[in-house]
Amino acid sequence: MSAAIQTNASFGDQITSFARSIGQIVLQRNAATGVCIFVALLCANPRLACGLLIGALTGNVITVITQDADSPAMRDDLYGFNGALAALAAFTFIGDASQAAAVAIVAAMAATLIAPTLAGKLMRFGLPIFSSPAIIVTWCWLPFLAGRGDTGAIPPVATGFVSMLEAAFAGLAPIVFATGALAGALIAIGLFAAGPSRAAWALAGSGLGAFLHALGGASDAVALSGACGFNAALAALAAAPLGGRYTLLAIVASVLFERVIDCLGVAALTAPFVLASWTVLCMARRLEAHTDKSHRMQAAPALVDKGDSHVVHPHA
Repeated sequence: MSAAIQTNASFGDQITSFARSIGQIVLQRNAATGVCIFVALLCANPRLACGLLIGALTGNVITVITQDADSPAMRDDLYGFNGALAALAAFTFIGDASQAAAVAIVAAMAATLIAPTLAGKLMRFGLPIFSSPAIIVTWCWLPFLAGRGDTGAIPPVATGFVSMLEAAFAGLAPIVFATGALAGALIAIGLFAAGPSRAAWALAGSGLGAFLHALGGASDAVALSGACGFNAALAALAAAPLGGRYTLLAIVASVLFERVIDCLGVAALTAPFVLASWTVLCMARRLEAHTDKSHRMQAAPALVDKGDSHVVHPHA
């Protein structure tokens, strides 16, 4: 059984591991990051904070049942984040609390169960699963229950430097289906705790993503609300270990994917970030292989599994 429920594991270790699993939502295996994400949701919407705990706990239980204690999911605290995201989607799009809780539990179970299989298939190409299990599960039930939740209206905003700065912070909040600069700022603090550069990349991605969406025709109210920055922020975090040019490419690609998906009438969720990151990871390997094949064949796995901040990536 997993160390998360073994009696020889201290309660403090269990809580730390659980917090790390929540931190994986923003690609950080860091307990402080996970705590900040929970506090951000608690401040923005206590209902979503409950959904986060339901999903993460469900993911933990399912992983304990189905995985070995030394599996990558348990070793790297990957058991909770897809379940948490699947549950957050349910609490966001379903208004009735009882129905939302029921769908959240089932969705979290499904996302956790399909994650190992999906990870195995993607590992053949050296690609991480990111939040793809939660996206797939949410897309399965969303057409049948869409419109029953209350995601809130976007109020008018004033343009200016302060508004743009607030938008960069607010752009981090939708990663966990929250809204507002305060929630985004708390998530940024969590990223800063994992590493100042990670907070900087996330904010830069969020701001640039909002700017590119505005160039593409998004209204000022939408662009400055934070709704346009979260996929770009996640793409920046995922591509940052590859260098600045790949990070910029990932941000641009995430915006393009998001606009295409929106045109199809599908809820984009974090799919643009996933697709953009996969695209950039594949491109990075191919380009680097041409320049120094022998060296990059050894270093390519490190691009996918580089340090504790990106252990959400599978081990190659």
